[in-house]
Amino acid sequence: MQFAARFLLCALLAIGPALDACAQGQQPAPHTDASVLLFEVRMGRHVLADAITAYQVEREILLPLGELSRLLTLAISTTPAEARASGYVLSEERVFSLDVIEREVINGGRRELLDRAMVKLAADDIYVSSTLLARWLPVDIGIDLPSLSLTITPREKLPMQAGLERRQRGQAKGARDRASDPGFARHDAPYNLASVPFIDQTIGLSMSDTGSGRRTESNYSAYLTSDLLGMQASLFATRNPGDPRNPSGQLRLTLGRNDPDAGLLGLLHARTALVGSVAVPGLPNISYSSSTGNGAALSNRPLNQPTRFDKHTLQGDLPPGWDVELYYNEALVGFQQASPDGKYTFADMPLAYGPNEFRLVFHGPLGQLRVERQSFLLEQSAVAPGALYYSVAQHRDRDGRTRSLAQFEWGLASHLSATGALARLPVGAVEQRYSHLGLHGYLKSFILSGEVARAGDGGQMAQASIKTRIGNLSVSASRAQLDGFTSEVFQPARDPVRSRDEIRVDGALLAPGVAFPVSLQARRDTLASGLEATQLQGRVSAYRNGMALSNALRWQSVGGNKYADGVVQASRRVAGVSINGQLDYAIAPDADLRSLALSADYHMAAGVVANLGLVRWFADPHYRLTGALNKSLGSFGLGLNGFYTSRREFGAGVQLFMALGLEPRQRRIMTDAQPMAGTGAASLRVFLDRNLNGVMDEGDEPVPNAGFTLNGGSHLARTDANGVAYVSRLPAYMHLDIGVDSDTVEDPQLQPQVKGLRVVPRPGKVSQLDFALSMTGEVDGTTFVLVDGVRRPIGDLELELVGHGRKVAATMKSSSDGYYVIPAVFPGLYLLRIAPAQLARLGLSDTGMHLIEIAPDGTILNARDFIIVAGNQ
Repeated sequence: MQFAARFLLCALLAIGPALDACAQGQQPAPHTDASVLLFEVRMGRHVLADAITAYQVEREILLPLGELSRLLTLAISTTPAEARASGYVLSEERVFSLDVIEREVINGGRRELLDRAMVKLAADDIYVSSTLLARWLPVDIGIDLPSLSLTITPREKLPMQAGLERRQRGQAKGARDRASDPGFARHDAPYNLASVPFIDQTIGLSMSDTGSGRRTESNYSAYLTSDLLGMQASLFATRNPGDPRNPSGQLRLTLGRNDPDAGLLGLLHARTALVGSVAVPGLPNISYSSSTGNGAALSNRPLNQPTRFDKHTLQGDLPPGWDVELYYNEALVGFQQASPDGKYTFADMPLAYGPNEFRLVFHGPLGQLRVERQSFLLEQSAVAPGALYYSVAQHRDRDGRTRSLAQFEWGLASHLSATGALARLPVGAVEQRYSHLGLHGYLKSFILSGEVARAGDGGQMAQASIKTRIGNLSVSASRAQLDGFTSEVFQPARDPVRSRDEIRVDGALLAPGVAFPVSLQARRDTLASGLEATQLQGRVSAYRNGMALSNALRWQSVGGNKYADGVVQASRRVAGVSINGQLDYAIAPDADLRSLALSADYHMAAGVVANLGLVRWFADPHYRLTGALNKSLGSFGLGLNGFYTSRREFGAGVQLFMALGLEPRQRRIMTDAQPMAGTGAASLRVFLDRNLNGVMDEGDEPVPNAGFTLNGGSHLARTDANGVAYVSRLPAYMHLDIGVDSDTVEDPQLQPQVKGLRVVPRPGKVSQLDFALSMTGEVDGTTFVLVDGVRRPIGDLELELVGHGRKVAATMKSSSDGYYVIPAVFPGLYLLRIAPAQLARLGLSDTGMHLIEIAPDGTILNARDFIIVAGNQ
């Protein structure tokens, strides 16, 4: 309890020197000028890796040469300890060699001098500037820092492309490649009665003069996650005395559990059970998703499925000073700043037939950057026959109004599902009740839907819709007929809507070397009086050579009155400077410019980012200049900012951000300039298990410098002298397969006793995983066939190593000369034999088996030969 009290005191102080004292003199891990980034790697529509580690050093992005070569199936291997890389590119004639110490590169017979500043040596790999890699390797490398994505465009056909093409032919069109389940054992992280929380906190102080006098303001916000009362707890708290809307601040608490394996509440098989601040999902044509209110929610819907059949709501926590951009299929479609309750919500985003790729890009006030991705393939989201998904939620908002919803989705057949719902919500000043039924057919190339709804006052609505795909375009169309029906979507009016027709087109227009993501939506409402209200919305985007451009237009006509406006957004990275711009303009009834916003970021030394911004308003002519210096690396983030307007208003401020967490195995306080509370973490320990009991006890030794694989990809983390590595920012509530990377263990005879562990990270919880290594042995020999009394080597014989319980522990085929070797055999007693099934199939018999014993310190057994004879000899 004293340690917990000291930790909470440190969190409230949020001062670096005080933290060092509170942590009993333990210093945070040293950091360099290099910023660690995680990039998603894509080639076309294929995801080659969800995350590879990279470094940003001033203007350069350094990528791992060995890992990238492995992804691209290029025969180049790296030896970081020797600062060397060698191999060849595509053919053995194109020899590649890199010697960092001698500053020499040989590529296809050409020798060049290496710029040492373009290379970084690390324990796991050799990191090389993307500019150099694009010159050395037959690929173009596109880097998008805002989305943390890496695009590979081959200039020559790579060995892996043939495999990808074969895999693509075996998949449904537009399906995304996903790693298969490796079958790792499940590691459960129990919930505690209480635990020390992870905290993301910001302290700010500002001074301004806006013409009404000088004012000084302070603010504080904190987001905490931990275990509490056997549940997952998240608390958001903010206080800003200078905010006239809510000077007392905000306080929001949620308790509950999320389980992707549907193991909650016994027979209910729930995946989500929450109390406190919960969201209530929306209902087609009736309500929008609502995110703020105290109540409860229960659901068994898969956590990685859309929130509705044809729409998806993205929402979560967003502290003050942060903003978030939403990209849909690579096009920017939304932007939000933090709301007073510390949440963001992109409600009811339409889903198209085919791939639906959502990307959330979060920007912190001190230059922090975080990316989340969600992917759905609508035509593969049909409910399995007989399966039943349900969701129940109710909350009361700050105004005391109640909103509740109960809905289900039932798989009637392999391509047919039914939906139903009951809802209660405020519409205007009246509380209204609704019932809703729907039927959805997933046919070969399109989806047909029919829905009906009835309000408590007798109003009715019916809608029919279709979704399909034409070439690169997803097309959806619907028609709704209303009879006195009002809702949150169809608001009460003097001249209510009688029918609504909608059509939507999403996709990409292809041109040589570039794709243009496009979206077009048209809606026509026919009112009770016979008048028509029409609205058109369109967006076209482009990305080429580091330049992103998007133009969105909106046109509407109501009762003969026409309105039209648009917004152009552009971003470009030039010589290490990120430039962004946005222009708002009007077209009708009068053409005019509304506002222009420009900003530029420049990465300086020591992880400091300089920012300059300009906003110009045209209707009420004035401008606003902003500037900031932000440090967002290391153990804390610090920002200095200021502004000046043409109205002689000015101000300045300072912000301190610090994320705090506890590494439970070593009782060490972790501090960081990047948020930690919203993601999971793991403490991984690797040791040599001398007594083979799978537990680290007396006599066992820690294994330093061991690395890990996460969902099949290598990770930067390495164990320290105690055999422990701390891995942070793991995705929450998703299966994560973690294993020891055997290639990083110095002694090849040391092998993990289990392939890996499957864990479900959750915010505020550090999963403690132990990986026991054993010293393994090796068996080799030769297989012979006896012909006319003469022994001759024979290949392609299958050998089996049979262990305890007559289980086959390993198999191996002899080579063409009869030689075989079975590596990495764990200690124990085994029988080594020729596979009986193969002998029977070939009409052969053997002359016996070998009894094999591998000692705990490893045993090498040679010349365990076999002689087989024909059945008639």
